Amino acid sequence: MRKRFSFGVVVFVIAGLVAPGAALAGQPVDGSALTPPVLAGTPCYQDGRWVRCDTSNISSYTYGPTDIDLPCGTIYEAGVDDRHATRWYEDGLLVKRSVQASFRGYWSLSPTGDAPRVGVYGDWNWWIRLEVHGDESTGVLTSHGNGLRVAGMRSLLRDTGIWLPDGTHHGLLTFTDEAIDQLCDLLAG
Repeated sequence: MRKRFSFGVVVFVIAGLVAPGAALAGQPVDGSALTPPVLAGTPCYQDGRWVRCDTSNISSYTYGPTDIDLPCGTIYEAGVDDRHATRWYEDGLLVKRSVQASFRGYWSLSPTGDAPRVGVYGDWNWWIRLEVHGDESTGVLTSHGNGLRVAGMRSLLRDTGIWLPDGTHHGLLTFTDEAIDQLCDLLAG
């Protein structure tokens, strides 16, 4: 009985010490008061020393031209882009943010997506750390994952690995003339 009582007192004392900090955790925060502010309706809450704001978005789009012009023509793309982002603020200023993205789509030489077409995939994430808190123009980007994979091309046309803030890439990046020729062959049918 005495051990239970002693244990109960210890738990009660510890809970009393932790409760004030825990009471702040999860409390909603007005995102319009942050620098830079978040979009209206973005959920933000106190998370220890941080204010954390989370968003998710799924975009789908039909065939439109990309910035990719090949010897065989312009690539048109359709797909679904699924992103989850988190921003961390300290003292009301944005410090860092991260995004996890997944893309599933198709490339075609046709503006309407008529065959032939190839599947394209990507699963990657990136971090942006602000050198000057609150000033997005000072963001430093690190990106890693499987940025691009083209169905039917194995490792011939691929961007996978990590891109560091200085522009250095470690991984597999294979945008060669041979890969472009094979992609044109697949898209030309």
